[in-house]
Amino acid sequence: MIANDDIAALLEHLAWPRGRDIPGVELPAWLERLARVAAQRGAGELGELAAAVVRDPDSPDRLYALGYALIDAGAPAMAASVLWHCLALVGDSEEVVCELVSALESALAYRDAFAILDAHPELRARSFLCRYLHAFDAAMIGSLSVTRAALAELVADSPDTEAMRATIEAIVARGDRVAGACPLDGADLRGWHYVLAGGLLLHQSPYGFAEPMRGRYAYLHDSNERVAFGLERLVALVRAAGEPVPCVYAPPGPDHEAVARVLATKLAVPLAPWPAVGTPAPGIVALYDLARLPAAEVPRLVQRRAGQILFAHASPWTRDSPIAPDVTTLLYQTLDPPDRLDQLASAAALPADDLATDEPDRYAALVAHAWPLSPGPRARLWAGGPVASNRF
Repeated sequence: MIANDDIAALLEHLAWPRGRDIPGVELPAWLERLARVAAQRGAGELGELAAAVVRDPDSPDRLYALGYALIDAGAPAMAASVLWHCLALVGDSEEVVCELVSALESALAYRDAFAILDAHPELRARSFLCRYLHAFDAAMIGSLSVTRAALAELVADSPDTEAMRATIEAIVARGDRVAGACPLDGADLRGWHYVLAGGLLLHQSPYGFAEPMRGRYAYLHDSNERVAFGLERLVALVRAAGEPVPCVYAPPGPDHEAVARVLATKLAVPLAPWPAVGTPAPGIVALYDLARLPAAEVPRLVQRRAGQILFAHASPWTRDSPIAPDVTTLLYQTLDPPDRLDQLASAAALPADDLATDEPDRYAALVAHAWPLSPGPRARLWAGGPVASNRF
């Protein structure tokens, strides 16, 4: 058996940011412990990669391979430390810098990712990808002026670079659209959610609102009242847009179907069967939890069609999702659905305490400038952002 304190010691000493400060002569000892723990936990390939670095700690190739494997293993903070030591050996390497930035982004250390890219102007000058990442990470730390300035340097020459440029262009355009209506400061969760993900956030958690959660949920045992509140706000948005809604769709899954059924009743429109082929449009695609959308259904929803709204009651905020909902009620880290979602139709009003941090004036100002959304590609739902929340 592996003692829990072995894992805790590795996380404490090898994970970013502490791991970047481990002296080079001490790194093999920590990686030897990582190799032993990985082998004993059945991650034999990862253990072998760590052991290879122990044997040859000055090999950039072996450090890079280990860092890459740690990202794949879901340990980006450890990967960042390993890749930092690799970068110290190779200098201005696009491959290593970009992999290090990827690890830091996965660990939600956007400020560190931006600082590394900012410190490599020569690399940015010759690398479109590094220029893109510099612009993106600037937005993720709230520096839209840097993102806006960087956009002019993103001259696309392929479909891939055109897509990256379009991502930055859309972020800047949304920032410009709500300029003056939203403070876009370190506490403006709704404003930044719109700028980065292109959607509206209906509800802010009152738990630890000022510090440390700032409107996101950490662990939430959800309630029918909270779901019903989100649906009422969605109905208000639909009516404000002034466009008829022909139907509501529910992707496969009983929780999605329960939410869609109640929404269809509130709007007095049919609940349409999910298409076996093609794309559902126009209408509202209603989900309970974005993370429960089957991966096979995602390609249908990458493009926002005219007259289509993608609604997800709940969306995860500590990991990227391939698409962002047009409207989501709340952001969570860990979610338990209501015990009886099938009884949603009879839900009572959401208690006043849950609405203590609703900020109705700020919400109304955002809606006035951002709604309705235009057709076009949906953004990814990026983990984290300029508004900091604790993770558990």
